[in-house]
Amino acid sequence: MNKNYRNLFEKIAHRYGGVDLEGLEKVLCPVLIPIHSLDKTIVKLPGQSHYRATFTVKIQDEWQELMQIGRTGKFIPEGHLKGDVWREIAKGRILEIKNNGETAEGEIYTGGSKGKLIEALEILTVNDYLEIDQYGAAPKVLSGLVEYSLSRIAVASGYNVRRMPEDMARHLGRYYNYDFEFERYGVIKKVEVKSLWGTNTDFARLIHSTGKDYPISSCKYATQDIFAVSLFLRTGNIRDFAFARSVPSYEKPYGLPPASGYPEHVNQNPRCEIGDGVWFGTIDEVWHLN
Repeated sequence: MNKNYRNLFEKIAHRYGGVDLEGLEKVLCPVLIPIHSLDKTIVKLPGQSHYRATFTVKIQDEWQELMQIGRTGKFIPEGHLKGDVWREIAKGRILEIKNNGETAEGEIYTGGSKGKLIEALEILTVNDYLEIDQYGAAPKVLSGLVEYSLSRIAVASGYNVRRMPEDMARHLGRYYNYDFEFERYGVIKKVEVKSLWGTNTDFARLIHSTGKDYPISSCKYATQDIFAVSLFLRTGNIRDFAFARSVPSYEKPYGLPPASGYPEHVNQNPRCEIGDGVWFGTIDEVWHLN
């Protein structure tokens, strides 16, 4: 990669009114907080299906402002700092500030069953880190990079790509409700980009805002032709995607299951596994499915 990084930084800093390098780093890069202690005893909260273990971190000036009750983050392996891909081991949430503000105690949890938490705790060590998004930008940055990566993959595969506007003036027509149009040999298909479900990355997250045409928060089958789901939360690779045809399972064997009681809407959290006959690893594999 032949880049003049100083010129790149100066271009970005100029666009954002002279922001300094430290500011860019804090907004774009989550802070990594060392774990002080782990208690892997699993407890079920009374009256809930929520299982958790606990951890503590020492509060330092660098992340003091983030140490608030309810703050969430992700536990990631120490190997990420040595060049390994990013991956989430479990989630963490601050529950209490102790010792006159010197220590934060929190819960370790996963979105799946008790077994998922047991698996995570077998991996998690005090050498790993709690990663906290400092200013809420990381999800949007990741989303943008995912769409950029998908666009580059599609272009390299021979498709013409059009990125749809994020909003639409009323006098210009209806909102598109999908992210891209891919075209090849005169055939155009609508592509919607989604992610895995952060609570449990075994599943995709096929959601849509509710509104006049969306009585539930699930995508409609008719809105797009193809779902492209980023697998980053599972693999740590920005170029990894799973693709599925946006048709109901009651019509096609490779279709996606419908939302309960809403046959025009896709189930918003279907299991996502490449090779299961529904999800595929390339655009070409779903392109010709009707």
